[in-house]
Amino acid sequence: MAYLNLEQRFESLTPALLFKWLAWILAFAIVIVGIVFIFYFSEFKDGFSSNRADWGTFGDFIGGTLNPLLSFLGLIALLLTIVLQSKELESTRKELMRSALAQEKTETVLNEQSKTQIKQQFEGTFFSLLDQHNKALEKISVSTEKWTAGRSDIDIVREAVFGKSVSSLAEAKNALEQKNGLCGHYFRVLFQILKFVATNVPDSHIGVNFNEGAIKGCGLVRNEKMYSNILRSFLGYDVTQLLAIYCYCAGPQDTYWNFKLLMERYAFLEHMPFEIEGENNKLLLSVVQFYDETAFGQSQFKSSFDSR
Repeated sequence: MAYLNLEQRFESLTPALLFKWLAWILAFAIVIVGIVFIFYFSEFKDGFSSNRADWGTFGDFIGGTLNPLLSFLGLIALLLTIVLQSKELESTRKELMRSALAQEKTETVLNEQSKTQIKQQFEGTFFSLLDQHNKALEKISVSTEKWTAGRSDIDIVREAVFGKSVSSLAEAKNALEQKNGLCGHYFRVLFQILKFVATNVPDSHIGVNFNEGAIKGCGLVRNEKMYSNILRSFLGYDVTQLLAIYCYCAGPQDTYWNFKLLMERYAFLEHMPFEIEGENNKLLLSVVQFYDETAFGQSQFKSSFDSR
């Protein structure tokens, strides 16, 4: 119980309380010194001696009596000082820990705010581009001229690409490029949006290194596929079939190669039918040999892969 009381006193030790204790110790030491001198002179009343031996005896008496007591009091004062310093150091350590934790929480909050801001900026640009995409898509999907006989630009391009005179992907791509004035702008807009998603989506590792190695080597980051799926959802079957032809190219040196890689990265042909007017189209079936199977995702038209 006494130990607990002493520990509680140490716990409540403050600089003011320490000063009081030290003052009491000093006063007690002065009283002890006074008592020793009074006791000595009360016993030896002959006055000051001129004999060195008497002074030696006096010194031995005073030293032997006061040294242990004053040393003990000094030790207590030292222990009290050490206890107070330890408490202050512990308080400082706890305060530093609280400051570090507060700073860590602040950094976490700032990082989250920064991520949220980056995401908001990305989505603001993405949906603005998506709006431009939809306007471009609507423009080529709706007939606005009488001389087209009610056909849209997409209808005209499809007739040229999937006509009976076209027998290969190269010929189909050539026929599509001849109608580039009708749909080329739309496909360029589509490519730029996909490129924007790949390079600017939060946490993207592609960045400015927009090349084959980066497109193939960097995995999809969180929500990247979601944005591409949103864009893909606005494309009808007719546009998707033309897109499969549009991205056909000779090899990596071709300007359309990165567009083709984006088709594969985002499984952009996943919902593309391989039929036209209820019959399998040989051009659409042949694109299976050109694209990696990732371009078709979880396509329900798996039978087309048998032609590989």
